[in-house]
Amino acid sequence: MESSRERGANVSGGVTRFIDHPPPGTFVPTNLVPAENLISGTPNERGYTAFVSEDGKAESGVWACDVYKERIPWYPFDELYVIIEGTAVITVDGEQPQTFSAGDAFFVKRGTALTFEVTSPLLKHWMTYDPDASAESQ
Repeated sequence: MESSRERGANVSGGVTRFIDHPPPGTFVPTNLVPAENLISGTPNERGYTAFVSEDGKAESGVWACDVYKERIPWYPFDELYVIIEGTAVITVDGEQPQTFSAGDAFFVKRGTALTFEVTSPLLKHWMTYDPDASAESQ
């Protein structure tokens, strides 16, 4: 939902429990995978943003996609992933591939060059930090 990008949206009080499967209708197309990065598959990506910090630099939410593979030459923000369902293989340039599945949590540093391959439909909780973002850009 577009309104879910409002700062503090969907967060009540000081602690909010994320649910594994958001209620129907809360997922919207996200269009985060640029066509020029796509190597194979059709991401059919969707999700929602549950929280945006007052300064617009930190966000958190849930994202899902189908099987696909993309090349990311420069990761655009710091991101913490928590995989709820599915499997992804991440290959950082110059390193061996790493496979992440349900229950795994990992961090991708801004500026990292990598290949991201979803090998079974993925559902993740995420949190990003972008030092260049601002409340006005939200």
